Amino acid sequence: MKKLLIIVILVMISGLTYACSGNKPTETPDINATAQAIAAQKETESALTTAQTAIVATQKAMVMLPTTVPPTNPVVPTAQTGMETPPTTVSTVPIASPSMTEVTCPFYVYQNWGSDLNHYVPEGWMGDTSDIKFDDNYKLDPNRPNVIQIKFTPMGKNQWAGIYWWNPPASNFGAKDGGFDLSCATKLTFWARGEKGGEKAEFKVGGIKGAYQDSLQPAYSTGPIILTNHWVQYTLDLTGKDLSHVIGGFVWVTNKPSNPSGATIYLDDIMFEH
Repeated sequence: MKKLLIIVILVMISGLTYACSGNKPTETPDINATAQAIAAQKETESALTTAQTAIVATQKAMVMLPTTVPPTNPVVPTAQTGMETPPTTVSTVPIASPSMTEVTCPFYVYQNWGSDLNHYVPEGWMGDTSDIKFDDNYKLDPNRPNVIQIKFTPMGKNQWAGIYWWNPPASNFGAKDGGFDLSCATKLTFWARGEKGGEKAEFKVGGIKGAYQDSLQPAYSTGPIILTNHWVQYTLDLTGKDLSHVIGGFVWVTNKPSNPSGATIYLDDIMFEH
């Protein structure tokens, strides 16, 4: 009886299973196909794991990249001080100082001894410099209490001498930039005389060449002048001249053939005018 009851229950379970499966008989699984499928799935999972590991490593490397770009011109320590200084660019083309501005006229080379209106200094001694005696605070007469006195005694082998008034001080014939934009001027005027009369001299403007040079090239000259023993105003006509960068504001020059026994001259009120 019990066996029969067990058989009946098994038959009923089999019927339910058949009905749930859509009235289709249960197929016997292929063991080899199942094993191949499991192996393929494991290979796929292994490949995915390897790819994920590579992605994580790439992300870590990206996080470690620098967030700023190094400068294209890094600072360089100098050998003398060890301080950091930016690299410099050397220019072979002389240029005017960016701080140089156009001035207004009249503009003095020499107005009076110690005057704030003096813009050029008589430092450019040339030729036989030991043959020159110079005094820019000479007391000549009550009408001109402070003037420039130049004594020339020809003893040197070069037989000539001269002086440049230039800007800036210590510019050393254009080795240092400076000067002025004197485009306002159409002439250079100055007063001159000799001690006895008959003294010969030449006066110029511009002409300095060097690392920084005058815009006025070559120097513009009065040519040789024979001075009298009284004051005379002389004029250099600068109309149409390039005065945009004048370092050499004034020049005096003379020589032994012109003054075999020497010469003493006086100068005053040297200025650029419109």
